[in-house]
Amino acid sequence: MNVVYLAEGDNLVFAGRENLETVSSLYLAPHYTSRGEELCEIKNVFTKEKFRRKGCMDTLMKEAFLCMQSEGEPYTFLRPMAEKYFVPYGFVNVEEREGLRINGLRLTDDLLIGANETDAEFHLLVKDSEDYLVHPVREAEAKKAAEFINNLLKTKSDCFIIQSEHTVMNLKNTCKEKGGNLFMAELKGETVCVFAYTLVKQEIVNEADGKSTTFSDKRLSFALYKDGFKKEDLFLEEPEPIVTMARIIDVKSILSTVRCPKEFVMALRIYDERIVENAGLYMLHCGPTGGNLSAIKIGDSEMKNAAGEKLSAEGEITIENLTRFLFGFKKAEDCFKIYVKAREEEIFGNLNELKCMERPYFICE
Repeated sequence: MNVVYLAEGDNLVFAGRENLETVSSLYLAPHYTSRGEELCEIKNVFTKEKFRRKGCMDTLMKEAFLCMQSEGEPYTFLRPMAEKYFVPYGFVNVEEREGLRINGLRLTDDLLIGANETDAEFHLLVKDSEDYLVHPVREAEAKKAAEFINNLLKTKSDCFIIQSEHTVMNLKNTCKEKGGNLFMAELKGETVCVFAYTLVKQEIVNEADGKSTTFSDKRLSFALYKDGFKKEDLFLEEPEPIVTMARIIDVKSILSTVRCPKEFVMALRIYDERIVENAGLYMLHCGPTGGNLSAIKIGDSEMKNAAGEKLSAEGEITIENLTRFLFGFKKAEDCFKIYVKAREEEIFGNLNELKCMERPYFICE
């Protein structure tokens, strides 16, 4: 299989081809985070059925990792259709937020998709006689929607994808391609909610006769709303949460952004089976209050203290657990293995003081 690199809008496309036929593909979509990071979302991962289990995706994922490494990107993320397909590549869950779907009794097809979008807007009377003006986000309102999303997420998340007029319209177009749309709700002229949905089809098989029935449901990609907004009037709870997976691309890059109020030094071994440049022994030096955490990779033979005595690692961690830890998904005790038992409590205490990326919120296109 040959790999061809293409540009599609802002996205970089990795296409695997056999005899000029595209048999597998993967997109990298660039984003900026609230922490000032430039990174890519992996999306549109696909392999034609007859070419599956032949290493096509392995090849494309390796090429994508190399590309992001060359740019010094700290990590990448994706919204999986099935998590199991990405676990072998070192991806782990870093965000699980409430799953919601459209309340079809309140937001019917006639209201959501029955009118010409350029003119579509409707009033929705809900509990306590509140009158919401609900309508698709139009191009002229993209900046307003982006500002609402960014301002609200500043209060709810330590790490989120910055939205702009451009990204809002990309998101809207992606939703429309999947049978959905991007909407906003206003109350007395003030934006109180922005939500995006796509059409999800599920096949249910009857165990008794083996017959299948296909159901369609409008599932929310996200719904952001102000405090006091009565979400239950427009949305219903979904038993399955919305999951985002992430994977560290450059250990040194991501560790350099983590802040720490205390100073401590730790010799740490990191394991990474997919990106070998991340694997090895590191000396982690946490600066004083407000300083940065730096990582300097060192070899076994160079691991000596000031007196020239050879040092050994004080602990170890896999790249998967390091991702979980840095995103605040798990505590240090659940992620690190500490060899120096006499300092175990001290080291765990220092690690748990790190300012990690807790409460991430990723809006994926």
